[in-house]
Formats: sequence, structure tokens, C-alpha cells
Amino acid sequence: MIQAILFDLEDTLINIDAIAFMRNYLGILAPRFAHLLSPDKFSKQFSKSLEVARSEPKPGQTNIQSFYDDFSKATGQSIQTLQPIFEEFYESDFPALRCLVQAIPQGVKVVEYAIQQGFLTAVASNAILPLNAMQEHISWAGLTPEHFKIIPSLDNFHFFKPHLGFFREVAESLGVKPDNCLIVSGHTQDLVCRELGMKTFFVGSIGLEETDYAGNLDDLFRLIGQGNL
Repeated sequence: MIQAILFDLEDTLINIDAIAFMRNYLGILAPRFAHLLSPDKFSKQFSKSLEVARSEPKPGQTNIQSFYDDFSKATGQSIQTLQPIFEEFYESDFPALRCLVQAIPQGVKVVEYAIQQGFLTAVASNAILPLNAMQEHISWAGLTPEHFKIIPSLDNFHFFKPHLGFFREVAESLGVKPDNCLIVSGHTQDLVCRELGMKTFFVGSIGLEETDYAGNLDDLFRLIGQGNL
């Protein structure tokens, strides 16, 4: 029986051009570090260090710790120097990226309906942003952090998607077993969670041999209402 519904944000609750978003994201982030690193060098190393943190998780270390360890080593800049600059960026500049994102209208309706029907709800987006930026990201979907019991972030999670540890950590944080979770996502990489026994609702068209359910958010709304998840 499903107890928790986990919602990806990108291409599920919001429409976003990921390539354009990343280009603009780095375009306003990199200049903040121009007194330490050229924007080109910063952008390349930022991506490399995120990939190292994603592909080489360290036991007991959060994603942000793994990122800083690699980024600091590669650039020769201390974490004490880097961290305040990142924090100021996410506080002051990150909200401007909202113009690149469109909320999917049915998103608010289906999340609130799931809560009304007694399901635990969590975000299932990749944990590549710090918590305050993830909370801002959620607001772009027309929702609030209070809509979700768990919000994976760079500073509170120990794995990135599609590592199974990410999905396991969401379930553990909610206090439920993986096979009592339903992941709602429009990304095929998230279907790996089925290896843990999680159910999946794929937002879009895909063969039902690859997912448990598929369709749009209105279909999900009806599925929740049927009471047989």
C-alpha cells in the first residue's frame, strides 16, 4: 500500500529548459568568484566537482561536503573562502532565475489532493541545490516548503540521483519502506527506483513494462481519487 508520494519538480510540477537554466545559472554565479577564478575555469570546475560528488559518494558525507572537498582541492581555495560567496548568491541572485521556469497548473492541485487523501508528500528532485534554493525552487511551482515532509538538498542528503541511495534516503527520512512509496517523475532515470520496490508514475508516454503508471497530472489526480494505490 502506498503511504508516500514523491514528486520530482522539473518537467513534472514545473516546465524548465534545463540547458538554458544551467547556462543562465552559471552566467550569474561564476562572476561572483571572478576575483578568485576566471568565469570559464569556475564553470568547468563547478560541473566537474558536482559530478565527482555524484559519482563518488563518501560514507557519512553530505553532498555539499563532497562537492566542497573536490572543488576546494581543485581550485586551491578554502571552503571558508568559498562558502560565504555561494550563500550570498543563493540568497540574493538565485531567485532571479524564476523567469526561466513555468509552473504546471495541475501541480498544486494534485499535491494538495494527495495531502488531503492522507499521503505523505516529499520532493524527489536531485539534491544539487542547497536547502534555501530548493525552497525557492518549490515556490516556482506555486507550492510552499510546508507542502512537503522531506526536501532533499545539497546540504542534507548523501546521494544524488540516480544512485539508489538517494531514493532509499528519501524513504528512510519519511519513515516508510521503499515499497510504500510512489515516485512521480517525467525522467526515465528515476525509474531505477523500482529496483528498491518503489512504484512509479511516469509523467508522459512510456511502455507500462517500464513503469507502474503513466499519464499526465490529471490522470494521477484520478488515480489518487480511486483509492487503490
